Amino acid sequence: MKKRQIIFLCGLPRAGNTLLGSIINENKKIKAAPNSIILEILYQLNELKDFPAFKSFPDSKSLNNVSKMVFDNYYKEWKAEVVLDRGPWGTPYNLQVLKQFIPKPKFVVLLRPLIECLASFAKLKIENGSNTKEDIREYIDRLMDEEGIMGKNILSIKNLLKEKENYKIFYYDDLVKDTDNFLKKLSSFIGFKINNYNRLKQFNVNNIYYQDWDIKNLHRIQVKKIKRQTYAINDYLPQDIIEKYSGYKVI
Repeated sequence: MKKRQIIFLCGLPRAGNTLLGSIINENKKIKAAPNSIILEILYQLNELKDFPAFKSFPDSKSLNNVSKMVFDNYYKEWKAEVVLDRGPWGTPYNLQVLKQFIPKPKFVVLLRPLIECLASFAKLKIENGSNTKEDIREYIDRLMDEEGIMGKNILSIKNLLKEKENYKIFYYDDLVKDTDNFLKKLSSFIGFKINNYNRLKQFNVNNIYYQDWDIKNLHRIQVKKIKRQTYAINDYLPQDIIEKYSGYKVI
């Protein structure tokens, strides 16, 4: 097999990443990763430079050799020519680390109105037992914090645009309304054909599925038919949260 190509999926959480990944993973030679742990692996390897043993013998080249092989070793068992690795790769720190190993990375940015993403999170939180508006306010604030999952991904996307990286923006509405055309445009950007399949499965790679131990059904999709998920935002978000984020522009 020729050297595996890694593309980076930097979508807003709850913007259709799992649905897109499930479609992609029906193909044999291209696969989408779940929320990637490679970022954390590279971060922890870099943190070793603060260990006393490294400071006493700072062999940077040897340690960097380990980091350089992370992508190849992690995806060694994946029978795919192209992998979409999902994560907030565009943050200033992550982008700097990434470009040490992949000098010219390519990014797929998947967007959905922020208020819809937040409402989707709130809906799941309520279904998992949160039953007060204060619970939801605190939850949304944690999500939007710069270290929260939503805040970090927003920073990632904004920085990709700021640094004029090689990215292309795609939209959730296009994915669910005209999947074939969406995949055609995505295939063109990636340089690899992605076929659509009428019968989906829950997101899996190598027969490994999301466990969703924290928030039940966080990554569960409808497999019978691809359709837009709609619901009344007011049923899930307090009015002050709606007013605060309804006009928020990610790009």
